[in-house]
Amino acid sequence: MSEFDADEQSSNKHQSPAPISGTVRKMNKEEDVNFIEELQQPARKSRRIQINSEQQQSLPYVPPQRLVHIDFKGAPPKLLYLQKLFPLIKRFGGTGLLLEWEDMFPWSGNLSPIAASNAYSKAEIREILKMAAVNGLEVIPLIQTFGHVEFALKLPDFAHLREVQESPQALCPSFNASMKFVEQMVDQILEIHGNVNYLHIGCDEVFHMGECFRCRSKAREDLFLSHVKQVATYVRTKSPNTIPIIWDDMLRHLPVATMQLYDIGKLVEPMVWVYAEDVYRFVMQNVWEKYQIVFPNAWTASAFKGAFGETLYIPNVKRHLENNLNWLQLMSNENSRFTGGFKGIVITGWQRYDHFAVLCEVLPSSIPSMVVNLLATTNGYMNQSLQTELNEGLNCGIFGHNNEYDGDFLNLNNDPHLWDQFSRCTFPGNTFFRLLYRLHTIEIDYNDFILVTKKNRGWMTSYNVEHEFSSPLRVDELMNDHSRIYRSLLSMVRPFQESMTGIFDKYTISEWIEQRIYPMIRELEKIHSEARELKSKKTWPKRPLPMLKELLRIGVTERELSTPSNDGI
Repeated sequence: MSEFDADEQSSNKHQSPAPISGTVRKMNKEEDVNFIEELQQPARKSRRIQINSEQQQSLPYVPPQRLVHIDFKGAPPKLLYLQKLFPLIKRFGGTGLLLEWEDMFPWSGNLSPIAASNAYSKAEIREILKMAAVNGLEVIPLIQTFGHVEFALKLPDFAHLREVQESPQALCPSFNASMKFVEQMVDQILEIHGNVNYLHIGCDEVFHMGECFRCRSKAREDLFLSHVKQVATYVRTKSPNTIPIIWDDMLRHLPVATMQLYDIGKLVEPMVWVYAEDVYRFVMQNVWEKYQIVFPNAWTASAFKGAFGETLYIPNVKRHLENNLNWLQLMSNENSRFTGGFKGIVITGWQRYDHFAVLCEVLPSSIPSMVVNLLATTNGYMNQSLQTELNEGLNCGIFGHNNEYDGDFLNLNNDPHLWDQFSRCTFPGNTFFRLLYRLHTIEIDYNDFILVTKKNRGWMTSYNVEHEFSSPLRVDELMNDHSRIYRSLLSMVRPFQESMTGIFDKYTISEWIEQRIYPMIRELEKIHSEARELKSKKTWPKRPLPMLKELLRIGVTERELSTPSNDGI
C-alpha cells in the first residue's frame, strides 16, 4: 500500500460537494470556520477543499471509524512504547488499529521460517491486543495474501509459490499449494486474534500475474478475482462473523459485470487508498460509480507517514493534512452512493515501502503528524479551535506549542514538519523527534559540502583523486568545513541510540543509524583520506596526464583516430 511514490500524484480540482449523509459533528458558533488551508494561504491555485462557512459550521463530515495503521515490518516497537502510544490514539479520536504484522508475527509450524529472529512472541502479541482492548481500540489484523508476500517468498521454503521465479513479490494463484499457504496464515492470525470483526487480506499491487505456465492462459482479471474470492470465502467459512477487507487498487479498472460475476461485493469490503493530496485524481467519479453498484460499503485510507519518499525520516505534515482533509471532503461527497455509507478511514503509517526497502519515517518521528491528522478526521476540520486539545494531548506545557509565525495556528507553510512548533512538547518519542531537527541541519551542511567539494569546484573531483593531481592550497580551502561536519555527525550517534532505546530493539536502532548517519560519516572519511593523499604529493608530472586505463572498457582508444572529426572546420 505504501509501495508507490505519492509525490507523483499531482493536484486535481474535483467536482462540487454532494449532499452529506453520515456522521456529523456540530461546531460551536464561536469556532473559527476557516480550514487549515485558509489559515496557511497556500501558493497552489488548485484547491481541493472548497466549502463555505455555513456548510462547515453545520455539517463537517466525520468518518464513523478512524483507525491508525501500525506497520511492524522488520522493526517492532517495544511494548512499553505501544503502551504510551495507544492512549494517545484514543485521546485524539482513534477508534481502532490496523495492525500489519508481516515478519514480526510469531508464525509457527510450517510457517515458522517466516518469523524474523526478533519477532514478537505469542505472549507479546496477546499483550498488545490486550492494551488495544483496554484503550477501547478495535483491532483489524492485516496479512498479505497475493502481492507483497516478499516476507515469505524470499525464503527457499516458499520460493516454489512464486508467480515469477525471479521475483518474490506475488503468489501464483493457480498453484494449489499457494492457497494452502494462505489458509495457514489466516488460521494462525485468527487463532491469536480471536473473533475479529474484520480481517484485512491485502491484495494490493500484484505486480506479477498471469506470467507462469499455470496462469498464462487465463485473463488477469479472472486470476485476481478468483483468488480474492477463494481467500475471502475461506475467511468467512473459518470465521463467519469476520468480514474480509481488501485494498482497492486492483479493482479500479475492472468492469462492474466482472466483479459481480465473482460476487466480490458480497465477500469483501474495499479499502480505497490514495496518499497524495489530489484524491479525486486517482479515484475519479467513474470509480465511485462502479463501486456503488458492486459494494454496499467502503473504507478509505489516507496517510500520516510513509507516502512521500522511501528514504524520508520525517513526515511532511502539510501534505499529509491536505490528503486527510481532502479525503473528508470526498467522503462527504460520495457517502450517499453506498447503501451502508463509508465504514471509516484508516490513517496509514508505513514503515517501509515494501519488505526489502529501508526504513522510512519511524513512529517517534511521526507522532505530531499522526495526532494532527487524527484530530482533523475526528472533528471533520482543523482550525484554531482545536489548539488547546492539541497542546494538552502532546504535553506542550502551559505555554502551548512554540509558534514563531505571527500567531497563526499550525503554520505549515513555514514549518511543514512541525519541528519549530512542537519541539518542546513531551509526547512519546519527543527526544528522537527533536534530534531529527539537528540531524536535518547537519545533513544540509553535509550535502552542500559534498556538492562543492566533489562537483562544483575543480580540485577534488574524481579526476583529481584518480590522478593524484591537485593544489594542496585548494584542497585545504575545500576541507575547511570537513572536521566540523564530521564531528557533528559523530556527536549525534550516541544521542540517537539513547533516544531510540526505549522505543526499538538494538537491531532496529543499528539499522536506522546505518541507513541515516553512517553513510555520511563513511563518505566524509573517504574524502578525508583522498585529501590526505592529494596533499602528500610534493611534485607533479607534466601534462598530458596518463589516460585512465578503465576508459578502454568503454571504447576510448589510446591511439589517435584515423579519421578526425570535421566539426567546427
